[in-house]
Amino acid sequence: MTARIERARTAVAEERTSVAAERDAFAAFDRRVAEISAVAASSSPPLLTDPRPSGASLERVRTAYVETVMSVPHYETEYGDTVAESLAAEFGDDLAAALVGGSALTPEFRDAVRAAAAAAEREREAFLDVLDREDASLARAADDLSAAWADLVALDDRPLSEQSFDDLYDLWGSVREVEARIDGVGMRRQETIRGRRSELPGVPTDLAEYLYADCPANYPVLAAVADRGRAARRARRRVERRLATTA
Repeated sequence: MTARIERARTAVAEERTSVAAERDAFAAFDRRVAEISAVAASSSPPLLTDPRPSGASLERVRTAYVETVMSVPHYETEYGDTVAESLAAEFGDDLAAALVGGSALTPEFRDAVRAAAAAAEREREAFLDVLDREDASLARAADDLSAAWADLVALDDRPLSEQSFDDLYDLWGSVREVEARIDGVGMRRQETIRGRRSELPGVPTDLAEYLYADCPANYPVLAAVADRGRAARRARRRVERRLATTA
């Protein structure tokens, strides 16, 4: 595995840990909200109303949100926003405004909050699937590049000056084959990147730039392909030059 792809897989693993923590946090938040008593409508009989102040239930929802969603280990580093800002980003402006400034948690309101939490959980679950497929794509590219590189190294088993014209010609063909395999890794990766751009709502348009912003290259597989491709081309040209003097 090239160092570039190894670093990229580490970035994917780190992102997966964060997203899984958020998914679990939204599930925990949903469970907490389900346990909070809702305030019945004012037209309901007195025994069905919440005897506590009407805003107490909303305060419990906000507390649950802080203690679950906003308590994941990476929250401050990655987001660092306020409760109101976080609620708006996750649930939309209207629901966030009602949670922050509303007067009571009615059954319908509680259902809406739970539905929003479930949607956020599903979004993380879908993103985890994308990340798993991204890691599989990286692993395949790494394996293919490693195999091609090993074959290229094995071809350099004796000096070019000791080889006949026929041997050099066969060597040239073998190097060309390795070069084509390396190029094929790059083409498959480009197809993967293009296919992902309309894959899922909520997933960053350019996943590579999102995931690999802190890596040496935003497109680590393509960078690794370029590195290996340049080495293969240099090897082929050396053989071509020797062929020209041997003919």
